[in-house]
Parts: sequence; C-alpha cells; structure tokens
Amino acid sequence: MELELCDFKSIQIYQPKYGYRFSFEPFILTDIDLPKHIKFAADFGSGCGIIAILLSKKFYLEKIFAVETNVDYIKIIQKNMYINNAKNIEIIEGIEKLPDNTLELVLSNPPYYTKASFRLSKKYEMQKFETLPLSQMLEKITPKIKKNGLFRLSFHPTRLFELFTELSNKKFGIKSIQPIYGTKNTLSKVCIIEAKKFAKTYITIKSPIFLENYKLSL
Repeated sequence: MELELCDFKSIQIYQPKYGYRFSFEPFILTDIDLPKHIKFAADFGSGCGIIAILLSKKFYLEKIFAVETNVDYIKIIQKNMYINNAKNIEIIEGIEKLPDNTLELVLSNPPYYTKASFRLSKKYEMQKFETLPLSQMLEKITPKIKKNGLFRLSFHPTRLFELFTELSNKKFGIKSIQPIYGTKNTLSKVCIIEAKKFAKTYITIKSPIFLENYKLSL
C-alpha cells in the first residue's frame, strides 16, 4: 500500500495515497470541549488513526484505544503514533477485548453508505461501504461505554431515523445534531450526532458548519 504523508499544523498523518482517504469528519469530531473527568476514549474503526492522534494531541487523556481490524491500517496507525509521539494510544483489533464499562468517550467516523443504495466500486468497496451493520456495531460498542458516556459520530442524514432507532434500542439518549454543509447553497451530506448512554433524549440542533468557512482546530 503506497502512503502519502499529510502535514498539518501540529500533526503529521500517513494515509493511503489511493483508495479511501479521510476527509473533514475527524477534525470536526474532535473539535469539542471535553470534561476533565474523561480519561478513557476510543476511536472505533480507526483507519489510519487520525481521530486517535487528534485526541492525543488536543486532550490530556490517560488512554485512547484505536480500534481497527485491518492489518494494513494497523501498520499505518503504528507509523502515525511514532511520528507524532502519541504514547497514550493503544491499538486493539476488536472493541470486545475491552472490559465492559471502560469508556467515557467513543468517537467514530464509520462508512455509512449501504451496499443496497449505491453502485459498488470493487476497488473501494470495503472502505466506502458499511461492512458491519449499524445494529451490530452498536451491539459491540454499547457494553464498553460507561453510564452517561458520550458517543459522538458522523452519519448520513438519510439514515438518521435508523440511527436514532438503534441508539434508542441500546438505551442511548440523543443529545445533539449538527449538520455539515459544503457551502450555504448545498445540501448537508453529513451530520455529527452526540448521544449519551442511559440518558434521556433531549435534542439540541447545533449551529451548522459550512466547510467553506471552517478553520481546522489543531
């Protein structure tokens, strides 16, 4: 796998030169104010590890678990940990390896396109399309999150009803929705969703983010 080094203000990230590459979502997902009590976090479906690296650079967390099953991507995470001196990140090949009620924060930028909805590209199929159904993903994540733990993820607006139904089934309360737009003249293709485990649903619609005006917080 040929890699490309992306140089930002405070981090450097290797990612595949061809195929699936991260976009704006990791930067927005980590653009948050974390309570000081949060010490244990996970980046579920870590890919090249950018979310875990951003968390490591921006917050004083005791441990960040980069959850990734793809061997090639695990090697990229290791490279990115080394060049960014990220010593509080631990790579795990499955979240089921964590004890229950461990995590206070889970971030995820999952592939949210379903194979039934799009014409498939064999070259990018595994990276772009959902390989683990949403219900199964939440089945794995839920036991690992503490009571009132925060789950923050990016998801496609057309699947929000499905997402909210599944989160409700797992006893998560939806707390906020933040739509992301390319420009003021385009439709939103991504929303950032926050939910808390064993909390009541009380939804705040946050101010939209327009990428044409968005400045990276690094």
